[in-house]
This record gives sequence, C-alpha cells and structure tokens, in this order.
Amino acid sequence: MKGITHFIPKRANVLTSYGKPLSPALRPRFRVLVWNIYKAKRYYWARDFLRLVRDKDLALLQEAFLRPAMLDVMEQLTDMRWDLAAGFTRRLHGIDVGVMTGCRAQPRHLFFLRSPVLEPLIRLPKMTIGTSYYIDGFGSDQELLVLNVHAINFVRINRFKRQMRQLEEVLGLHDGPLLMAGDFNTWLTSRSEFLQDMTGNLNMDLATFSPDRRSRYFGHALDHVFVRGLKIISAACHYETYGSDHRPIELVLESEAIEVPKGKGDSLKKSYSLNAKTLSHKGNLLF
Repeated sequence: MKGITHFIPKRANVLTSYGKPLSPALRPRFRVLVWNIYKAKRYYWARDFLRLVRDKDLALLQEAFLRPAMLDVMEQLTDMRWDLAAGFTRRLHGIDVGVMTGCRAQPRHLFFLRSPVLEPLIRLPKMTIGTSYYIDGFGSDQELLVLNVHAINFVRINRFKRQMRQLEEVLGLHDGPLLMAGDFNTWLTSRSEFLQDMTGNLNMDLATFSPDRRSRYFGHALDHVFVRGLKIISAACHYETYGSDHRPIELVLESEAIEVPKGKGDSLKKSYSLNAKTLSHKGNLLF
C-alpha cells in the first residue's frame, strides 16, 4: 500500500510546528499527559482531548493525525506549542501522521528518529520526537530531554531491540534530567523485560500506577513513562475516556538537581554534534 495511499516524507519535511508557547521554560513542578490518540477518529476524541490537555504543561501524543478537524481542536488550546514528527503522509489531502509533543514552554532543541526497521506489510517506520526545555531555577546546562516514543510493532524481538538501542544511544548522550514516554507496544514479556533492563542501566525510574488501568494486550501494559532527575509526585490513568483505544496517562513531575561531571555541562546540541557519528541514523537529528 505504501506509495499508493501514503508515503514516507523526506527528512526535511518530517517536522512541523504549530502554535506559540506561554513561557521560555517549564516550571519546576509540571503536569504531563501521555496518550495514543488512535488518529483522533473516535467520536468523543475532541471532548476528551480538550478536557485532558487544558491544565497540562506537557503533552506527548502518539498516532497524531493532522487532518483539519484535529487542527481546529488544537487551536482552542492557546499558549501551547505543538511539534509533530511525521512517520508517513496520507496522499489524499496530504495529511501527516506521527508523534506530537505539545508544551507551554519553548523547546531549546528539536529532532526526530525513525525506527531503523519498518513494520511488515505496510512498510512504514515508527517515530520518536525529541525535545529539550529549560526548567525554571536550573542552569542552562540542565535542560530536560523529552523523548516521545511510538515503538515498532508486529516484528520479532531483535527488531524491537534495534529501535530501543537507537533510543538508548540518544539518552546516553544527555547529562541532565530525562523523560521518555509513549506507546512501546510491549505486549510480550520479552519486550517489557528488555525495555526495563535498558532504562535501568540508564538509571531511569519507571512510573507505577495504583490501580493500574493502562491499556493492555495479552495482559501486558503498552504505555510507559520513564524518568531520571525527576520526582514522580503522582501518576494516574484515566479510565472514563472514550476518545481512543488507549487510556490516557497523567503525571505530576518535579525536577531534581543533577550533578554534572566537570566539563560535561555542554548543551544538548553540542553533545549531539560531537557524537553524531555514534548514532545509528545520522541525518535524522534536526536542530
């Protein structure tokens, strides 16, 4: 179907931005929404979206589908900037589909990663969008790095690991606080175990939920949140929503000071430029 109904955009056309942020930096304590919105095609999506996002400082969406109706809803949320990384574009009307991050703060850096493997049959990649932000009260070398992830699906575990290692390379370059969240499609034990081992090696904490009402497949939760240098004040899952096949996750996070080794307090941009050759997909990083 690829090439007939949709196509993978050129790197220069992957990133699109909308809206204006309220502030140059995030507050030390901020509210986060993580939600696979199922291409915004369910009847109650707009109602749930507006209710959930209005009081959030940061929103990480997967399966964003930028048809005019979705853009009209987003425009009702003033003081928020939205950045989309398109995994593919629908030929009809040129509609982009991918991962989207919204924030009330201006991003310092912006980039994307395509999964190094394609999903079978449809032959399309899954996307990650990366953004970094200043946090009020912290130095410029303490930017928060946010990875909004949609993981590869319907492939063998070794291909899933390839995408996760791609993310691991990026996370390992950053010395400040980290937030990685999204739909990881962890419907097999082997997938969830590998993801937990990888993030554990990066000293990242997994958000837990009680009661845990996250969306599941084969009994396994699909959506996860991992942090480093952030305190999880609260974490909850909305189960009374009907706008998607995934239940939204809501968190309150608070920044914590991180000691940066002497000489390693350069900006995220410098870290990437110095280490670009170590990345599996050089050329996918755009600043």
